[in-house]
Amino acid sequence: MKLKPVLLQSALVVTCCASAGLLLCNQLSQALGQQPAANQAPEVQQLPAALEQILENWERESAKIQKLEGNHIRREYDDVFQVEKQSEGKFYYEHPDKGRIDIAGKKIPEGAKSDKPNNKGGFYALKPGNDERWICDGKRIFSIDENEKKYEVYPIPLERRGTNIMEGPLPFLFGMPANVAKQRYFLKLLVNTPDQIIIAAKPRRRLDSQNYREAKIKLDPKTYLPAAVQLIHPSGNQSTVYIFENVVANKSRGILGGIFGKDPFTPDLDDYRLEGKVVAVAGEENVKRPVQQAAAPVQQATFKVPNMVGRDYQTAQKLLKQMGLESKIYPGDPAQEPGQQIYHVYLQKPVPGEVIQQGGIIHLKLYTDPSKPKN
Repeated sequence: MKLKPVLLQSALVVTCCASAGLLLCNQLSQALGQQPAANQAPEVQQLPAALEQILENWERESAKIQKLEGNHIRREYDDVFQVEKQSEGKFYYEHPDKGRIDIAGKKIPEGAKSDKPNNKGGFYALKPGNDERWICDGKRIFSIDENEKKYEVYPIPLERRGTNIMEGPLPFLFGMPANVAKQRYFLKLLVNTPDQIIIAAKPRRRLDSQNYREAKIKLDPKTYLPAAVQLIHPSGNQSTVYIFENVVANKSRGILGGIFGKDPFTPDLDDYRLEGKVVAVAGEENVKRPVQQAAAPVQQATFKVPNMVGRDYQTAQKLLKQMGLESKIYPGDPAQEPGQQIYHVYLQKPVPGEVIQQGGIIHLKLYTDPSKPKN
């Protein structure tokens, strides 16, 4: 059962506890244009001295982090259908508002079962989670569906960018001033030992409570980095657990290299289709506009022409169809390497990278079989 978008994004927010910018920014897609009630500060909760000290320590240690990266395991529990979905991946954060999380469903061995008991004396069924990517570059949020090869974009208004993104719906406590945390959450210290700290947080704001009922955050007392987070969804029938591993702060070589070989906050979407409508500009003209003024202009979905060169024609046509594009094939030059080139694309129009509307036609020229008459 696929989570509703709001719950899916709430689950992602959990990882933003470990990478603050990402946790904050991916939830903005549900709250663009909504102003949080920052000026309506509720009565501050009186906390035990131990929890007050933990919040101060957490705030102080978080302020030292400019970059953060690590691995995560995600477990999604559906108590209605008694199913557990497992995923794994990596996350990246760069101060103040860039983040990325890559999620891939884990391969489930045949016969494997969850360790969570069901109500029939057995255990929850075990399934792989969905393949996803979420990227926030500080100006836009990209929600990328890897299975369907499609994506959505949510521009972030100027007033929400940079450190102001802390006013997003679900920052939890990472990097948040202790007094702000107490205003936004009902907090309870569940465990406080030299090995672990566990804090329960229930939202005070209605907007937050629409996304999650309660969060439990497990911290490493030595580093104040999250070791795990549990998110209870509003219905109470679903929950998501993130377990963090190999978390590294302020890595000396930076996080712009590594396995990506480029900026991880700039997605390569040449072979993906853009879904729905997108605000054309999230710039100054859309900030502080009069109430009576019309909403920002929108544009219909457009696509960057994907590169089909080198693919066999059947694969190329299938990919283009999945992206909502049409294709026509034409015989071209005889293949110089028949074993590798026959019926593979070597020329296309429009060329890769050009903009095309949904339903547009991509013309593909193929290498032909030199042993057969040209048709």
